[in-house]
Amino acid sequence: MAHIVPGVPSSGGTRFPKHYAMSQWNEDHLRFEADVFELEVTGEIPSTIHGTFYRVQPDHAFPPKFADTEIPLNGDGNVSSFTIKDGHVDFKQRYVKTPKLLAERKARRAVFGRYRNKYTDEPLVRDVLRGTTANTHVVFHDNKLMALKEDAPLWKWIQSPWTLLDRLTITAPFAVPPIPLIPKRTLTLEKLITEEVWFQAPWPCMIHDFWVTENWVVFPINGLKASLEQMKNGGDHFYWDETLEYQLLGVVPRRGAKPEDAKWFKTPQGCYSHTINAYEEGGHLVLDANVWTDAHFPFFPNSKGERFFTDPTKVTSPILRYRFDPKGSTDTMIHHEAVHVPGVNEFGRIDDRLLGKKYSRVWILKVDPTKPVRRSDHEFAAPNAGFNTLVCYNFETRELQTYRHADDTTFQEPVFVPRHEGAAGEDGYLLVLADRYREGRNVLLLFDALDITKGPIAEIKLPFKLMDGLHGSWVDGKEVEAARKAGASQRNADGK
Repeated sequence: MAHIVPGVPSSGGTRFPKHYAMSQWNEDHLRFEADVFELEVTGEIPSTIHGTFYRVQPDHAFPPKFADTEIPLNGDGNVSSFTIKDGHVDFKQRYVKTPKLLAERKARRAVFGRYRNKYTDEPLVRDVLRGTTANTHVVFHDNKLMALKEDAPLWKWIQSPWTLLDRLTITAPFAVPPIPLIPKRTLTLEKLITEEVWFQAPWPCMIHDFWVTENWVVFPINGLKASLEQMKNGGDHFYWDETLEYQLLGVVPRRGAKPEDAKWFKTPQGCYSHTINAYEEGGHLVLDANVWTDAHFPFFPNSKGERFFTDPTKVTSPILRYRFDPKGSTDTMIHHEAVHVPGVNEFGRIDDRLLGKKYSRVWILKVDPTKPVRRSDHEFAAPNAGFNTLVCYNFETRELQTYRHADDTTFQEPVFVPRHEGAAGEDGYLLVLADRYREGRNVLLLFDALDITKGPIAEIKLPFKLMDGLHGSWVDGKEVEAARKAGASQRNADGK
């Protein structure tokens, strides 16, 4: 086999290198666009479930230019959909046709370099808007499905989830150093910006998620810092500042905010990643999140240039609750009120109808390092290779439910589905994609959300294995159908 130099196309055609950095984190790539009509179902899907589960996975369309240090977050956005109606399930998967993907398809090789580092791109695209990989989340708004990434505008589809309309310009990427500016924008259902305020953070860092309540927006500022100097030297966009003794909560009024209104509350050393939910009670903010005790991304170097892989027996991400007065003093460090779930927890989801409101339950993934995962009959994965336990936790009763499917199975981010139109909060089902390594496939599991210990009431089988996805959304069937009708009407009006 010919030796492949990163960034140089092989004369033998496109080939992905084996056992490079990405292989230590996940499968290298899938590169599959597919339609599977009528997936196999074991068990029974309730007839009241009608809608589509959208999720996105970073999926490198071409071998990366820097295979030795490539990271999964640099993969191209590849969106999957599971449409459920009358107990039947159909599957689709398509790449998001971003400028990056189209430019590399034209070149038939990777021409963009390291993650969010324009200084490592090939000269032929240096003057082209780098755009986005659109690989992090898919949400539904204003009859459109939108693909998101922190570093660029949204991308949206209309009518058919696979017909790209155009790029939204209503949001902007977080600025790169040396000026750490953060935008807070408020949108109407008609896509209009009603408010916009930019405020300066104490330092530039990865802001992957945030909290919103009735009156406040809270941005987590962690030690995963951006370095322009490091980028110009051909290195990573981010590095982990292990010397930082605290992280911050940036609190901004949700309406009528001015740049000087931002307040920065200190919290103990650690690393915020994903939020869970927040609400207001008695004039105080109540914030819930799983908070890492160290860097949560093992593929970024620390300030010394060292890379490492997280050991779940040493580095954990317990679910913590903070309660504080957003109008209070920032002089005193805020400590968590309680540790609700210890260990390594990630990808927590709630009933989205309760976002920003008082709630009880979170469904989240956990790593149990005492139960290693079998990749095959002869191979065990490292304890940190995946989330092998599904958890439902009730903040009010402190009841903790857990479910482990099999010794060869890990889970991807769950999503909540209301039991029926008008169902009470948290009354519904849970969908979670499970990785079945021995079979080399994924199955979509359907649980009664109020009691996951009973196991799945239905199992929806895919004929292949997807990659690890990041985030996804459940969209009610009426909304999907309304979007298709709106798209058809628009095309008729345009004479297409």
